[in-house]
Order: sequence, then C-alpha cells, then structure tokens
Amino acid sequence: MTTTAARPRPTGRPRGGIRRGEAASGWLFTAPMLVLLGLFLVVPVLMALWVSFSDWGGRGSPFSADVHFVGLTNYASITTGGGLAEVDFGTALRNNIWYVLLVVPIQTALSLFLAVLVNNQRLKGAGFFRTAFYFPSVTSSVAISVLWLFLFNTTGAINVLLSWLGVKF
Repeated sequence: MTTTAARPRPTGRPRGGIRRGEAASGWLFTAPMLVLLGLFLVVPVLMALWVSFSDWGGRGSPFSADVHFVGLTNYASITTGGGLAEVDFGTALRNNIWYVLLVVPIQTALSLFLAVLVNNQRLKGAGFFRTAFYFPSVTSSVAISVLWLFLFNTTGAINVLLSWLGVKF
C-alpha cells in the first residue's frame, strides 16, 4: 500500500478563487440594480401587505393617521363575508386571471417579436428601439401602479405642482 504526500497549496490566489477587490467591485456594480429592485419590487410588495392588514379605503395615503391596523379582518371578510367584499374579491380574482391569461402572453410575444424585428434590421438607434419595445414586458405593473398612485395622490407631486399653478381639485 502506497501513501501519497499532501501537496502544498498554491499561494498566488485566495481560497475562493476570486482575486482581491473583485468581490467588492461586483457588489459595487450590482448595487444600483439591487437598489432599483428593492425600490420597485420589494417596497410595493411590502406596501400591498400593509394595505391588506389595514382599513385603508383607497383614498389618500395608506400611511396616514386615519388608517389603522385591522389584522386578519380583511381576509376573514372576503372568505366568509358573503357581502360586497366577497363580490369585489371575485371580480378582482376574475380580472387577474384574464390579465394573466391574455395580457401577459400577448404583451411578451408582441414585445419579443418587435425586438427581434429591430434586431434583424440595420437601423440607426436600434438599441433604443430594442429597449423601448421590450421594456413594458419586464416592467412591473404593480410598481407602475404604485408610482402613479403616489404621483396623483391628493398630496402627490403632480397635484401639488398643479395647485401651485392655481388648479384646484
């Protein structure tokens, strides 16, 4: 029986296989996208979760002093209520199913088709058109909705600017 001697480890690189500073550079380059994902993906999901546990009626800010935590009351009313909340929930569920079955596939297929069409042509600014055609299919509709909600809220940026110009609402 023969034994093999342990080979010495090379000393030129760290154990992980990544050179010093590359990990920090990687995090630095991905940080803007992580911030955007957090802002437009995580924040809207957390806001929707807060709204589902509050008594917010859909007008004004969901974080105002008039909005209170109600726990699972909203969920109980849509599952056992039988009143208007159950009808609204059924309508919302039906609308979401139609959206998923129709809008998402058609929007994605059309965007991809137009992007491939632009990719096969020798156009000036083809990169702009590729991005413009495909961008709506990858942008979260929830993030856009939340953005519009805050822009056009009673105290939102658009209405504040309009009030400075003398437009009363």
